[in-house]
Amino acid sequence: MLDTFRKHSQHWIIKILFVLLILSFGIWGIGDVVRLRAESQPAITVGHAEIGARQVIEEFRRQAEQIVNMSKGKISMEQIRQMGVLDNTIQQMVSRGLLDQEASRLKMTVADDTLRQIIYNEPAFKNAEGKFDKQRYQFALSRAGLTEAMFLAEERGNILRDGLLASVEGGLAAPSSSVEALFRYAYEQRVAETVTFPAEKMPEPAKADDALLKTYYDGHQAEFMAPELRSGVAVILRPEDYAADIKPSDADVEKAYQARQAEFVQPEKRTIAVASFADEAKAKAFAAAVAGGKDFAAEAKAEGSEAVDMGTVEPKTIPVPELAKPVFALTAPGLAGPVQSALGWQVAKVSAVQAGKSRSLAEVRDLIVRDLVKAEAQSKLYPVSTDLEDTLGSGASLEEAAGSKNLKLIKLTDIDAQNNGADGKPAAQSLPPAVLEALFKADKGTTGSVEKLDNDAGYYVVRVDTVTLPAVRPLDRIKDRVAAAWAFEEKQRAARKLAEAAVERLNKGEPLAAVAGSFKADATQPFRRVMAPDSGVPVNLPAAAFKLQPGQAVVVEDPSGAVIAARLKSIQPADPKAQALVFQNAREQFTKSLGNDLMVSYRQALTQNLGVSVNRPLIDAQFEK
Repeated sequence: MLDTFRKHSQHWIIKILFVLLILSFGIWGIGDVVRLRAESQPAITVGHAEIGARQVIEEFRRQAEQIVNMSKGKISMEQIRQMGVLDNTIQQMVSRGLLDQEASRLKMTVADDTLRQIIYNEPAFKNAEGKFDKQRYQFALSRAGLTEAMFLAEERGNILRDGLLASVEGGLAAPSSSVEALFRYAYEQRVAETVTFPAEKMPEPAKADDALLKTYYDGHQAEFMAPELRSGVAVILRPEDYAADIKPSDADVEKAYQARQAEFVQPEKRTIAVASFADEAKAKAFAAAVAGGKDFAAEAKAEGSEAVDMGTVEPKTIPVPELAKPVFALTAPGLAGPVQSALGWQVAKVSAVQAGKSRSLAEVRDLIVRDLVKAEAQSKLYPVSTDLEDTLGSGASLEEAAGSKNLKLIKLTDIDAQNNGADGKPAAQSLPPAVLEALFKADKGTTGSVEKLDNDAGYYVVRVDTVTLPAVRPLDRIKDRVAAAWAFEEKQRAARKLAEAAVERLNKGEPLAAVAGSFKADATQPFRRVMAPDSGVPVNLPAAAFKLQPGQAVVVEDPSGAVIAARLKSIQPADPKAQALVFQNAREQFTKSLGNDLMVSYRQALTQNLGVSVNRPLIDAQFEK
C-alpha cells in the first residue's frame, strides 16, 4: 500500500511514454480485451471527487501496456490482473485523489516561476549546449499527444503532491535513544568456543533385527514415501534452435556497439576499509601508526574505533563522499586521509586499485554477436509460438501440432517434481523449472497453453498423460535404506550424549581442549543475532548463544547431524561512536522505516477524514468474461 501511495509523483517522461503506448493498443491487441460499459455511478469516490470506470480502465491500460511492452512476448490481460496491476492502479488513483484534495484544503499552490524553472532544468528539453530548447519541448509534448496546458496541469499536480509528502516527512529523524538501543541490540557480537561431535564419527551400532527395522519403518513412513510421478509430452522452443543461420553484419555489430558503449565502460574502483575517530589528532596519530607498519584493523581497535570493510567502491558509491577524492587519487594501495565528514574524522586503507577502462569493439565483439543472434532468434520464436497455439486451439493434438510444424516432441516418462526418475536418479532429459512446474500443476489429460520461459529463453507447452500418486515404498524394497536411517539416528543419539557430557564439564569451567579430547575444538568468529548461512558460524548457534552469559554452555543441534557443545566466551557490545559509519547506516534505515510507518498512518488519516469507496464490481464488469 505504501509503495503505491508514494508512486503519485511519476516522472512526466513516463507519462509521455504511457500516452505513446496507448496509441499502440491496436498493434498489441489489448484493447479488445476490455469493454467500457455504461456507467451509472462512480467507480471510485475520494472525498467529493468521483472517478469513473472509464478513467480507471484507461489508467490500467497504460500500466498493462507497459508490462506487455517490456515483456516482448505474449501475456494476457487476465494474467496482468492476477499480478495485481489493477489493484495497484486503483490504489494509485485513490492516493492521488487523497493528496490532491488535502493540498487543495491547505490552499497549496505552485508558483509559475517554480514550474518554469523545473521545466527549464529538465535534461530532456535541453539541447547539446545544455540550454532549454523550446522546439524539443514542443516536439516531446506533440509526440505524446499532450497540449501544453495538459502537461503543465499534470506537472503542477505532481509538484503539489511532492511538496505535501515532503512536508509530512520533512525533518523526520528516528529518536537518538531508540536508534542507539536498537543498534546496540542488533549489532552486539558474541564469540563462542565449541566442540563438535559429528554423528558419522560415532561407533557403528549393533545391527538391527527385522522386528526393530519394522518398528522404525512404521514410525517414519513419511521419510520413505515415493514421490508423485508424472508422464506426458512437451514441446520446448528455444532461441538456440533457430540461431544457426543468423549471421549479423559488421554494420549491425558496429551499430549495437555504439548503442551499448556505456555498458562497456568500466569505472575505476578501489577496495577500502575505513576507521572513524572523534577528533583530528587521534585520526592523524592512527594514520601515522599504520603508515609506520601497524596493522590497520588492530590499531583501529586499540584506538577505540573499528575498521569497517566497505568492499569495492566506485567514486559515486563511496559511502563517505569526502573520502572520494583522496581515495581515488591513489594509484596504488595505501592510506587516504584523515578527512573530516559529518561522522567525524576518517582514515581509509586502500587495499586494491582497479583502473577504469573502456572495452574496444574487438574485445566485446563475440558478446555483441551472441546477443544479436539471440535477439533475432527470439524474434523468430514468437510467430512459431503463436502458430503452435493456433493449431492447438483448432483441436489438434500436441503430437499433430508438433508434427505439422516440424517441432521436436519431448516424451516425459515417470518423473518427479525435481526431474528425477522413478529410481530417484536425475532424468535423462533436462527441463527448465517452468516446464516441470507446469507438468505438476496441470490436470491429467489436459494440454496447457503455450507459455513463455523466463529471461526470454523460449516458449513451451505441456500435456499430462499419467499421474502416479505418492505412496509408501514397501519395506522389502528399501530395507537397506531403512537400516541406514536407523543407524544414523542411533549415532546422533550417541553424539548428543557426548555433547551433553561435554556441556556439563564446560559449565564447570574445564578447559576446552581437555573437554574436546580427540574431537574438534574451535572458537568462532564474532557473530550477531542474525548471520548469513554461509558465514561459517553453525546455523543454530547464534539463537542459543544470545541466551547465555559468558562461561555458560549449551547443546546445539546442527542440520548436518552433528551435535555441538558450545560455551559463550565473550560479549562484544556495539559502540555507536567506534562504529560511526555502521551506526549512521543503521540510523538511516531506522529513519526510513519510521517514515514508512508515518506515511501509512497519514494515508489512513486522510482516508478516514475524506472517505474512500471503491465499486469493485463495476470495475471488474469492464472486463470480458
